[in-house]
Formats: sequence, structure tokens, C-alpha cells
Amino acid sequence: MLSENLIVLTGLGTSLCLKDSNGKVLAPTMSDLWDSAKQKAGEQFESVKTKVHYSAAESGDNIEHLLSRCQMSEKLNHDPEVEKFVSETEALIVEKCRFVDAAVNLSAHEAFLRKIARRSTRLPRVELFTTNYDLSFEGAASNSRFIVIDGFSHVQPQEFDAALFSYDLVRRKNSSELPEFVPNVFHLYKLHGSLDWERQEGRVIKEPKTKKPLIIFPRESKFESSYDQPFLELMARFQSGLREANTGLLIIGYGFNDHHITQPILSAIRSNIGLKAIIVDPAAEQSTNSILRSARDLVSNGDTRVSLAAVDFEQLVTFVPDLVAATEEETHLDRVRKIQAG
Repeated sequence: MLSENLIVLTGLGTSLCLKDSNGKVLAPTMSDLWDSAKQKAGEQFESVKTKVHYSAAESGDNIEHLLSRCQMSEKLNHDPEVEKFVSETEALIVEKCRFVDAAVNLSAHEAFLRKIARRSTRLPRVELFTTNYDLSFEGAASNSRFIVIDGFSHVQPQEFDAALFSYDLVRRKNSSELPEFVPNVFHLYKLHGSLDWERQEGRVIKEPKTKKPLIIFPRESKFESSYDQPFLELMARFQSGLREANTGLLIIGYGFNDHHITQPILSAIRSNIGLKAIIVDPAAEQSTNSILRSARDLVSNGDTRVSLAAVDFEQLVTFVPDLVAATEEETHLDRVRKIQAG
């Protein structure tokens, strides 16, 4: 947390703490998506599996593998049934990921932002990368009055422009004083797209009600898709950040299943002596994942740059200390919110 540059990479694990009033987890897992797709397709499901020559892996059925087989089959031999299944399954994934609304409790995300993004304005802004499509961090930022720099303009329609990541916010109290950096600002990079992104006439804009969001769906062509804009720009910034000296990398709730993301991480751990990495995963000590095994090997061989934490996202938030005291504005905001809630 005290590194000059702080990079955070999050995955599904940071959304699994979000639940409805009955305690049901809102974020869909891969197995949830498999079951939902099977139920929606009905008898068509087995037919599609046969047509695309799908067979389960040793780890079990996988919706990503099935969609990959469908994509490959469509390139070789177009089939209306397979095309329909892919279209309906992608729409289902979008629907399942639209779980963040005003009623969802984002307190863990809000606390996390206060602890990692409220740092000295003399340091570079925190760079938060996520593979999640949902709007959890955007919602938490709005609730906590944090400012998000996400590569989109501040005029309507909000259009993506990578140059905006080089901008910052300053406050000038009057014309005679030098401007000062605004606190509570962080960068947000959505590596697999977002539910409120839409491609229109060659440009990417924000459209909260879009029915066809610009996201990289779960399939094995994710590596190929990452070379399209704006994903190429986001990945380039991720890789560039990992090469910086005196960099802290905090990985939370990420499954290391994306080759185009895990390889830059491995390369940075091996070559950047100024990188310090903390991997947070409840199964960090027992997981058979090759990346986590490599991390455990480094730790056991005395590499003090790498640490593992066998906790989940909510537990981590309670362990991370507040390095900067709350401002008067934040204290007042909390007071007002408590009064309104009471």
C-alpha cells in the first residue's frame, strides 16, 4: 500500500460478497451461467453440444469452453441453431451481470476505496484494473464521493479517449493561489469491458441502457479480442504499470484463467525487482492453479516481494489499515448519510 505506484487487479471474487435481501449471492459464477444457459435453451442445449462436438474437461462443464466450441463451429459451418444459442446465452450473461442497483449494499467496496484510493496527492493515483463487467466500483465511488477517471469524457455522449487517463483534477480556490490536486481520485480500467459501454459508428460511448454492451464474453478467444480497441489500450497500460519501479500489485478475487493477463503478471514478478505483489485468494494455500503454485514456490524460497493472503474480499477490507485520516468533507458526508438512513 505504501508503494509509489499502486496497481489493483480484481475479478469475480470482489463481487461475490454482494447479496440480495435473502442472502443469495447476486454475481453469477461460471457454474451458475452454465445452469442458466442450459435451463433457457431447454432441449436445444444438448443438440448444440452435439453439433459443436463439446466434451467436458476434467474440471467439469464450462460455459466458456462451450461458447468457444460454438464460435469455432460457426466459423467452419454456420448453423442457425448454434447462432441462436450463442446470441441468447450472451444476452443471458448480460442480464445476470446487471445486479448492481440502488438497493445493493456496496459497503465493502466503499470501504476498500477509502483505504486504497485515499492516498497522498503527491503520489500517483491508484490504478484499479478489473475483469468484471458489473458496476460495483462505479456505484461505490458514487456513494463515497470518489472521482473515477475511466477514459471517458465528461460531456454527452461520454466517449472513450485513452488520452484522458493522462488528465488529472485540480482545485483552484481563487485566482491568486496555486491549484492543488483534488483528493479521492482513482483510475478505473475495465479490461473485459463494461455493461454500460457501447460501440457506435466506430467509437465507444457510455450508454447505461444499452442492450448490446461492449464486453469480452467468456470464451477462449478473449486473448484475440484483447487486441481490439479499447481493450488493447487498457492492456497496454496494465503491462506498462507492471514494469514501473517501486510498484505494489494487489490481486484480489482473480482466478488467473486469462492467459493475456496472467502472462504479463508472471513476467513482471520474474523481471521487475522493484515489484511487490500480494495475491488475495481464500484458497491461496491449497489451490492447484499454476500461478498460485508458482507464487507459493517463490514465497517458500525466500522471495519477500511476493505474499499470499488466504482471505476473501470482505475479510481483506477489515485488515487493510486507513493510511490517511478522513477529511472533514468525508466525515460530514458520513454524518449526513447516517441521519438520512435513520
